[in-house]
Amino acid sequence: MNTPADTPEIHLSTVVMAHPRRAAAARELCARHPELDARLITDPDPEGPPSALRTARLAWQSVAPGATHHLVLQDDAILAPDFAARLRDLIAARPDASLSLFTEWGSRTANAVRVAALRGHDLAPVVDDYLPSVALVLPAPVALGFEEFAAAKTAQGDTDDVALLNHLAATGTETVVPVANLVDHANPASLVGNDVMGPRSAACFPASAPAVRPGPRELVRLDTVPYFCWWEQLAVAYVRDATSPDGWRRVPAEDALLERGITREHVVGALREALDGLPHRAFVHDRVSDVLLTEIWTTAYALGVVTRESGAAPDLTAPLARTALATLAPGALRRVVPAGWLAGVGELLAPLVADGVARGAEAGTGS
Repeated sequence: MNTPADTPEIHLSTVVMAHPRRAAAARELCARHPELDARLITDPDPEGPPSALRTARLAWQSVAPGATHHLVLQDDAILAPDFAARLRDLIAARPDASLSLFTEWGSRTANAVRVAALRGHDLAPVVDDYLPSVALVLPAPVALGFEEFAAAKTAQGDTDDVALLNHLAATGTETVVPVANLVDHANPASLVGNDVMGPRSAACFPASAPAVRPGPRELVRLDTVPYFCWWEQLAVAYVRDATSPDGWRRVPAEDALLERGITREHVVGALREALDGLPHRAFVHDRVSDVLLTEIWTTAYALGVVTRESGAAPDLTAPLARTALATLAPGALRRVVPAGWLAGVGELLAPLVADGVARGAEAGTGS
């Protein structure tokens, strides 16, 4: 994503938003990345009810004079190597879009990222009912417009990520996320009650930067998004539905598969075959129940079906695809598997997830 010669010059302003209790971490983040010349914005009412929106309203107003784009980082962001250069390439490629540089591994958007990775694409659409905003870039006019929107359209207790998504919908701003997330999440203790969600790490945060291409390939649209609901520990699917308030209708994943002629018996039978060849099966069985394994498998299977439907067979050998699929199981299980075991269980389940995607893609061909 090299900047073309005729691309207008990019002027980026950056702030780090934080609660005063995390000011030290925010200052450290600024110090680690002097190239960003980031300014610190803290909660204007730190003794008030916990509210990220209160600080976000200040952060998005704080666009530096002459900036074309504005980056807001939360204090618990971990930036990838070569962050600044990669970010400028990304902005140059999509100057009018909202760019979420992080999406957490158990989100709906994480599965859009996985489909895009399986297809060899660089960008994926945001498909959640909130905007991933741990690290977010907006065009400067859109950033400055958020305060007016928030003053008119939000109430005390609203969240910044939902308010931002609604603002972007009102302005017609496209929302995308790079498949190779540029930011990970440090997972400190939450100040707004999010610890009940378990660890929230990146969907795809490769150890090294992917090869730069002359232009990004984008997964433009998904009409069905397989999803593991980590609140209820169920495999579901979100289907586009213009009659629904947020444009999506939730159905059990097995119903979405049955509509395609794929029965639950077929899916479970494929899982039994896969488990027979899974390394360390006994250890996995001691850590994850068969009920949960079935739901994870169904999610992966549906992901393979949807990837095939989107226009191509999944490439399970691609490095970014392997990275993205490896986070599916830990993102699903982060509330029910102890944090100390999560990475190990995720690593052991990665072959099962990949097998599920491959078998789903094969079933999606109708063969």
